[in-house]
Amino acid sequence: MDELFGLPAHPLIVHAPVVLLPLAVVGVAVMFLRSAWYVRFRWPVLLITAVGTFGAVIAASTGEELEERVEEGATAAARQAIEEHAEAGEAARLLAILFLVAVVAYVIVPWFLERRARAAATVDAGAVDAAAPGRSLPRWLTPALMVFVAVTAVGSLVTIIDAGHSGADSVWGDLPAGEVEDDDD
Repeated sequence: MDELFGLPAHPLIVHAPVVLLPLAVVGVAVMFLRSAWYVRFRWPVLLITAVGTFGAVIAASTGEELEERVEEGATAAARQAIEEHAEAGEAARLLAILFLVAVVAYVIVPWFLERRARAAATVDAGAVDAAAPGRSLPRWLTPALMVFVAVTAVGSLVTIIDAGHSGADSVWGDLPAGEVEDDDD
């Protein structure tokens, strides 16, 4: 996918991860505050994270296609800026994927264990071993998942900002401050 509506696809697609991944970070922070908010917002935050990560993967792919087209006639300084942006985009894609894995674990693992515990509780007490795994959440699980989510959330946010900044700098960095090109001259 090289173009959308006659325009390069990359600058259009990058807006999905740039908006959705920071929104997912905010959603995760809200989920950390109260267990009721965790239960209420876990599925929407998971969906937003998944769509934002998908956007990061597609943005990196379209960026690689655009990089090949743009580098051909670029100056050495422009090629260096494009390369820095490409590396930042790769890091953003990787951290977005790790953030998605962390959010999936934070949402799905407790949900699955709680579901197993409820199912085991409905079975005849004589047929169920009292120490059966999944009967309750291990005390260490939630804090460990929260740390994993928090670290990947911060990493994802930082790399998205870095990729966005380096992309803007590679496009607009060669213009003098306060000056915009005017094609009407």
